[in-house]
This record gives sequence, structure tokens and C-alpha cells, in this order.
Amino acid sequence: MNKPLAILSSYIGVVIIAGIIFLAGGKLLYWQALLYLLLAVLGTTLTHLLAPSGSNIAAQRARNAKAGEAWDRRILGLSFLLTIITFVVAGLDSGRFGWSRPMPLGLTIAGAAIMIAGQLIFALARRENAFFSSTVHIESERAHVVCSTGPYTIVRHPGYAGMILSLIGFPLVLGSYWSFIPVAASVALLVVRANLEDRFLQERLAGYREYSRAVTYKLLPFIRL
Repeated sequence: MNKPLAILSSYIGVVIIAGIIFLAGGKLLYWQALLYLLLAVLGTTLTHLLAPSGSNIAAQRARNAKAGEAWDRRILGLSFLLTIITFVVAGLDSGRFGWSRPMPLGLTIAGAAIMIAGQLIFALARRENAFFSSTVHIESERAHVVCSTGPYTIVRHPGYAGMILSLIGFPLVLGSYWSFIPVAASVALLVVRANLEDRFLQERLAGYREYSRAVTYKLLPFIRL
């Protein structure tokens, strides 16, 4: 897949996945879902704008989507299922049935800010790491080396940290307290994946053990998970 097609596909994916919320909510004039769609498009745009000049990482990530360890593919499949469940619950709640009490505007604004912060951290991690990938594997054909600069000087897995922040902001943006339940499961799964990936890299990637001794936090500064 070439770079323009990979970028176009990323936007199409955002629209399709956001469409689940509109379908579950049963309406198109649904401001919470429209706000989420706007934030998701903004996050995708940030990711592409912050990519290094001349980078083809979007196409590389698309090519590597089916690569990686078997355990990682299973986790990704479960994560996708949880995402679908989260979007359906949020749509049914805030769009159709109103299970949650009305959310204060301040919490919605906070949720949007958290989502943007998470997307920015993810984009910066993706920009910094030339080997940033959708799946866990070693790119030996490209002389894979440890990334220890930028956000990687603070935590070893800033991409996951950004994803977790975005997940936490989602129920606040959608105004759905009930969607915190599948979101909590998704966050727990990301923590598991980060730990498994960390163990994989310590065993397979030269220099990673030394890096992990220098940068001791995996996901959040001052918190060991």
C-alpha cells in the first residue's frame, strides 16, 4: 500500500468506526458522536502532520498489520472487539436510551482535552520511533534499534500511554458513564500488552535491557505497572 492510499485509509477507518456510535445512537444529529468524530479526525491529522518529512510510516504500519507474534494478534483482536462494544454501549447510552445522567459540560471539555493530549502523545511517539508498528515484532531487515529519545526518555511505551489517555477521555466526550466499563477492560488489556511487549523486547532486541534500566517507567512517570 502506498503512502497516499494508507493515509486515505486511515481517515476512512475513522469514519467507519465512528459510524458505529451513530448507528447505536439511532440518529445523525448527535452532538456527542459528532464531537468524537471531530476529535478522531483531528488526532489522525496530527499523527500524519507530525510524521517525519519523507516518512512512509503510514504505509509501513499498514503492511505490518498482519505481522507480529501470535499472542499479539489475539490481543489486537480482543481490543478491536472491546472497541466495538465500547462504541455500541456509548451510542445506546447517550444517543438512544439516556442510561447515564446528563454529564456536566466541564467533564465533556475535560474529556476532549484528555483525548487530544493522548492523541498528541501517541503522534509524538510515532514521530520519534522509526520502528513504531501496529504489531509486536522485530524489523531485522531494517536493522531495528532501540528508540531512546523524545518521549521515550520518560517512559518506555509512550504510544500506549497516549492510547490509554484517549480511552479515558472517550466516555466523557460521549457523555456515557456506562462506557467506562468496557473502557476499563480495554485499558487493562493495553497494560497487559505493554508488559508482554516489554518482555519480548528485552529478550529479542539488542540494547533494550540496558535502555529499560535507564528508563524505569513503562507507561506513566513515577508509576510502575
